Formats: sequence, structure tokens, C-alpha cells
Amino acid sequence: MGKLPQKAQQALQAALRRARKWRRPPHWDRSEWHKELDALAQASAFEASLRFDEQKDVPFEAFLFQQVLTALRDFHRKEWVYFHLHYGHLLVTFEGGEREGEACFEGAVRMEGEKQEWRRFWVRWGMERLGERERWVLLKVYWEGWTEEEIAQELGISQPAVSKIKQKALQKLREWLKGLF
Repeated sequence: MGKLPQKAQQALQAALRRARKWRRPPHWDRSEWHKELDALAQASAFEASLRFDEQKDVPFEAFLFQQVLTALRDFHRKEWVYFHLHYGHLLVTFEGGEREGEACFEGAVRMEGEKQEWRRFWVRWGMERLGERERWVLLKVYWEGWTEEEIAQELGISQPAVSKIKQKALQKLREWLKGLF
């Protein structure tokens, strides 16, 4: 692919700027994450240039921006789903002090064998005890990679309400599973 026209390059950079504001999955190093986003954006721009149809009366820059942003968003969601499926049990939330409520990533050692199966069993048990709405919200966020805004639109409620549902469900799970892990 040749060099993109100036406006198309600006659209690509705008999509990248937006994606870089999203929270980086903890299992990624910042510089590697940015390199991966850059490479994905370039590949998506190339694909967009191949798929662009001038007869659809959409400016190429708008089409490119949307295609690149969609690819970046899909990648971001998949990486967060991967993180929660493989390393979510290693998150520690600080209580008290300056870092209250802040989650940190404590090592990336995957549990293997029997211990991992027991963890899955107890997490499934906890999920089954949640209310239908709480369970649905957690599944959409952590397994399907939906944003809170998307869930809010689907349920016809505000994003802060979705956040409260999610936090309440996570708190219930923490209480029920405390001491098991």
C-alpha cells in the first residue's frame, strides 16, 4: 500500500489517539501495546483501502476511520476477555489508603490442573447465585467484551446504573468466594 493521503492519514491517527485512551490490558507492556495498535491500525487501513466503494457516497476518510476504530476496538475487547479468562483471578484490589479501589496485576502465573478446575467450578457456582441481570451484565462485560455503554443501550438504562450493577455483582462474588482462592 502506498502512502495514505493527508486526510486519510489524519483519520488513521485520530482512530489511534482514541484507542490509546482506552485502558490497556494489564498483561501488555505499554510500548508493546502501542506497537501492536499501530500495526493493527496500518493493516486495517490497508484493508479499508481495498474494500472502499466510491459509489456508496461515503468519504474515504470517514470509512477508513470507522474501519480502523472497529478493528482496534475488537482487538481491545478480545485482549480484555483473554486477560479475564486467564489472569483475572490474579487481580488484587487495594483497600484503604491512597490506592483504595485500585486493581493491580499480581504476577501472570496461570494455574494448571486441578486447582484451575476448582476455581472454575466455584466461579460458576458464584455466577449461578447472582441475579439474572447481574449475571447477564458480567457475562457481557467479561466474556463477550461489551462496554458499559453498549449494555446500557441494550437494557435502556444509564451507564452509571450498569456500572453499579457490575460492581454490586463483583462485590457479591468476592464475598461468596472469599477464602476459597
